[in-house]
Amino acid sequence: MINGSPINGGPINGIAAQSIAPPAPITAGYAFVWALRLTVDGVDMTASLTGSVTVDREEGAAGTASFTLHLATGTVVPDSWRGKVVTIDYLSTKAGVTTEARRYTGRISDPTYSLTLRLLECQCSDQLQQRVEALSVASVDSLIGGYWSDDVFEPVEGRSRWDYAQERLASLPYSLECSAYGDLRTTTWFAKEPAFVFGAGTTIYDSMSVDLADLSSLINKVEIDAEYRFQRLRQQNEQYSWIIPGAVTGGFCNWRIDSTELPDVDMIVSATEGAGYTMLDASYGRLPGDSVDPCGNGIAWNNEYHDLLLSAGWKGARRWAQSVTEQYAFTLVAEASVTASGEQISRDRVSVEVESEKGETWESDEITDGVSGHEDMRDEDRRQAALKCMLHQAQTEIYEAHRTTTVSWTVPTSMVMDIDLVHTLKVDDQSVLAQGKCVRIADTFDLDAGLATTALSIAVMRGGGDVTDPLILPPFSTEPQPDPDGASPYPAGLPNQIGGKGGVPPYDEDRDGFAGNYSVSDIADPVKYPRRFSLTAPEIAADLRDELEVPIATTYRVAIPNDLLELN
Repeated sequence: MINGSPINGGPINGIAAQSIAPPAPITAGYAFVWALRLTVDGVDMTASLTGSVTVDREEGAAGTASFTLHLATGTVVPDSWRGKVVTIDYLSTKAGVTTEARRYTGRISDPTYSLTLRLLECQCSDQLQQRVEALSVASVDSLIGGYWSDDVFEPVEGRSRWDYAQERLASLPYSLECSAYGDLRTTTWFAKEPAFVFGAGTTIYDSMSVDLADLSSLINKVEIDAEYRFQRLRQQNEQYSWIIPGAVTGGFCNWRIDSTELPDVDMIVSATEGAGYTMLDASYGRLPGDSVDPCGNGIAWNNEYHDLLLSAGWKGARRWAQSVTEQYAFTLVAEASVTASGEQISRDRVSVEVESEKGETWESDEITDGVSGHEDMRDEDRRQAALKCMLHQAQTEIYEAHRTTTVSWTVPTSMVMDIDLVHTLKVDDQSVLAQGKCVRIADTFDLDAGLATTALSIAVMRGGGDVTDPLILPPFSTEPQPDPDGASPYPAGLPNQIGGKGGVPPYDEDRDGFAGNYSVSDIADPVKYPRRFSLTAPEIAADLRDELEVPIATTYRVAIPNDLLELN
């Protein structure tokens, strides 16, 4: 396009990408007169411009610009130009009506001065990275959103905000860039209804190019191995009871008729603790205290040992911590893409281990109460954060891999003043019919030749499929609670071995319960048993003690839009 000379052009009737109005057609047959306005720190420097001015704004990258100023007079201090704010506006006149559009806002990053020619060449940047780096963590969260977990990444404290922003962006099909006015924003990768349509004759001849995706980068299946480890704190109570044989039916008075040795409280407590239990809820049937005639038979009773027992009932409680590992196997697959191109697999993994203060002291803490059962030391927020982050990253990776085909063309800038990186564009010219989201806008303003052209690029997402499954996490594993009162290893009560009379069986030292002797023997040389009380705790089942691995597998389908792309 040459200043003041007729050339194919079009009305500037662009609309926003989100508008529901019909797309704006770019048509041929108009002439434009154009000009630039350059300000540096608010000072209009347009008159000093010479050579060419370029502006390059690309999805997800810092916008750049370059220009040259001829500083004919005065003292020049090149370093003083560094960091100055730059704005570039484009003005276009058609049929006596002038419109303008902001093309760039940024700062001079690299000034270079030619002593001989007195030319100051300025390279500019919108400082996308530096501006994000200056944000607080909360501001990054608000700007980008997305999914993040410090089990997937390193904790954010003391780290680069830019890196943190990229980590959040990795879980979203969005890009972060600056608008032409320098505003930070995110833009979706998905094409919408086209905001602008380029028909026949609207693109500069031989400027159309198509860069097709490479199979090696076409990820269509992601496999994720995720481990979530926590402690299951268990308490197991067993019910125990014991009674001396002679007291079963008549209590003390029946036992007294043919009395035996008896255990005391300390013996039962020692046996219980020796088996690895803590004793709970103990109740004792002690021998009665002194009485003149307790059984109504005229015989007095004198008891000097008040902890001797006829019966007892109690709970034995023990605790331990079991390690539980939920092993998640997630598969995200673009089935239509796999069918068309074969499996192109990417793999990732994450491990989450939940630690708890309660779990650290569970086995050593004194047991004072509690029922049989277990408590899982889970952190559901951490599980949700880590696994959702991994799932959304994988889905985003698949989307990104299917939008590497780009279509580019060049047009006079006056025809595309309203086009921005947020827009969806459609082109049907020079044997190419394509539609996609705009990913690059590159302006070239040649002041000497009077040419103002803009190169546009769109990303064409292709892959196919009809169903995208929501990334809903499977539920975590659970285990039914046992009987809260605990089981009884000896439903009929702990057994007895009573010696000291004829015909008694041999003593069994491995037998639980009480062993003792009758007070009065019926033979001259009876077999005597040791007086003792023994208790053996039943072995804890291996599936309640050893590390428990719980496999959980889920597959998610990912449908890829098929943006329009036809080459004639």
